[in-house]
Amino acid sequence: MKRASEGMRTALRPGFRLAAWVLLVAAPAAASEPAKFLPEGSLRMMGARYLPAERDFQWDTWLSGEIGLVRLSGTTLLAEVEVETIMGNERRAFDANQANYHLEGAVKRAWGPRTVELFFSHVSRHAEDRPKPQTVDWNILGLRLFGPLSRTPFPTRFLVSAGPTTRSSLVEYRFEVVGRLEADLVERPWGAFYLSAMFRGVKTESTAVLARSGFVDVNVEGGARIRRGQRSCHLFAAYERRNDVYLLVPGLRNRALLGLRFGLTDKSE
Repeated sequence: MKRASEGMRTALRPGFRLAAWVLLVAAPAAASEPAKFLPEGSLRMMGARYLPAERDFQWDTWLSGEIGLVRLSGTTLLAEVEVETIMGNERRAFDANQANYHLEGAVKRAWGPRTVELFFSHVSRHAEDRPKPQTVDWNILGLRLFGPLSRTPFPTRFLVSAGPTTRSSLVEYRFEVVGRLEADLVERPWGAFYLSAMFRGVKTESTAVLARSGFVDVNVEGGARIRRGQRSCHLFAAYERRNDVYLLVPGLRNRALLGLRFGLTDKSE
């Protein structure tokens, strides 16, 4: 297992060199531009109902924000914070039992019509109002590429990312790959009807608590996106296959979600 992890890290090094080269030279025309402080930012909120709902899994909520700290010569330094809260009804009608914190720093740069990012992310999972004897967290150093796809019948966007973990507690993740596609099937002046699909593949090291070599999470979502300038609202239905839904013991759930997502984005030219 250690040899496999070392091999994946060795294989990824050329990708990091390529990303560094892209971040430095992909847009030389921007070299004369002055530095811009706080060039962009965004806020997002989501609430979704699990179907079927269980005692510990009634609602899934997200609150996140991203801020561009500085943009210099076409390269932007970003910071992002996301908080996911899982709500059940064990002790009260809305009983928060998990809070999962996602912290990320990234450097991004345009690469033609697309964008490449070098990122470092930290995920920390916590029990709410309940004992948590074991630390559960992991860090990932990775590459991300996203943007539009050409030669498709509908306006389509993609995202791919990959990277090894630099540390992991309890879950023993070793490598993560994420892929996402989203297409606007019907466009209207007010917005669009869309369909998206996401997968997350994780290579793990087997332990006495979590005896597995890896897993795949899947999310398929469809709905309507309403736009008003910098503001957006998504009304969606989704199918989710998600592993590690509990903090300290194995758990896999296949379920539907019905929800709302709100967004506010501000970007300088």
